[in-house]
Amino acid sequence: MKIMLVRDRNVLNTNWLVYFANLLQERGHEVVIACDTYGKLGVSAPGYELNGGIRIANVNGKTDSLLCNLWHRIRCKALPSWGLFDKLIKSENPDVLICYFPVDLYNITRFQHHNIPIVQMVHNYPPLILDKVLRKLPPLRAWCRKSFEQVSVFQVLMNSYKNDIDPFFAPKKIVRIANPVRQYAESEMVDLAHEKKRIIYVARIERRVKRPHLLVEAFAKIAAGFPDWKVEIWGIRKYPDYEKEIEDFITAHNLQGQVALMGYTQDIEGLYRSADIHAFPSSCEGFSLAIADAMAMGLPHIGFKDAHSVNEIIIDGHNGFLAEDVDDFAQKLKMLMEDKDLRIKFGQNAREDMKAYAPEILMKQWDNLFKELTAKK
Repeated sequence: MKIMLVRDRNVLNTNWLVYFANLLQERGHEVVIACDTYGKLGVSAPGYELNGGIRIANVNGKTDSLLCNLWHRIRCKALPSWGLFDKLIKSENPDVLICYFPVDLYNITRFQHHNIPIVQMVHNYPPLILDKVLRKLPPLRAWCRKSFEQVSVFQVLMNSYKNDIDPFFAPKKIVRIANPVRQYAESEMVDLAHEKKRIIYVARIERRVKRPHLLVEAFAKIAAGFPDWKVEIWGIRKYPDYEKEIEDFITAHNLQGQVALMGYTQDIEGLYRSADIHAFPSSCEGFSLAIADAMAMGLPHIGFKDAHSVNEIIIDGHNGFLAEDVDDFAQKLKMLMEDKDLRIKFGQNAREDMKAYAPEILMKQWDNLFKELTAKK
């Protein structure tokens, strides 16, 4: 089948999208990625390069003409690209369209008429993605609804999320297909028998969802008893005011030698292997690949009981701990730090749990969905 993935911008910056496109192609599908960006497509992380044969169709890309480039630059910034996507869809004639975000759905539905099945991905906790539409002014909200009415199926990442898509979006069908998780050989596993005394958190550094300050606050409660343990927070740094608050807290509690904001790294797998614990204080996730990949490599976890998705992937007392609040987070973190055997047990269980998300299992679910959608067409 011919599958068109629609992602407005930053195509190659999204490791998951590159991985998914490659898996689709390896299943025998023809894959086209449709985007709308005059600037760079992004930079793939090592291990996340697109396979040969996958095409990127950029409706506003640079050309060899300076005059055309000027027009494309203006058009990309100032004008909607609905007509350009309409022409692209007609020329490519894909069997299925997959939209990454609502903006991608608008690009392929407004003032367009085609009967190609549309899959709308919801790549996070649904209210976090979709409720932005509900807050729009009534005329804009009604216009958005017309696009959502053309969606054939919503894809969510957790079973519990099936009930979290508001009826406003007129969901005809909702399916749960989780993210495929890489599987690792024994030689690639985290060696928990060798204690590194290192706690990591892999996520962008921001307050509302990822909440790394809660990890710092929890560790501060027990740090005096573990002077040789370190906490490292790895992720994109975009909010200097928030980072300063964390750094001021670190200084006020004399944690400069134990807690650090590390920034972005492309060597995620090496980072997991260098750690003993993955502490994850996020308030919600879609299906966190940071958790899933670390679990697939055998790393134990700790998160919060009220964090959507986190509280389903982390099974309390089995592959990690779930905490009620910051005080409980600190105490359970302490339990993991003190007990190497418990970390090894949780890590082994985590690795086994991630086998259910092996690519061959998840991609078969996608194949079945494609067959169902095109049979209806």
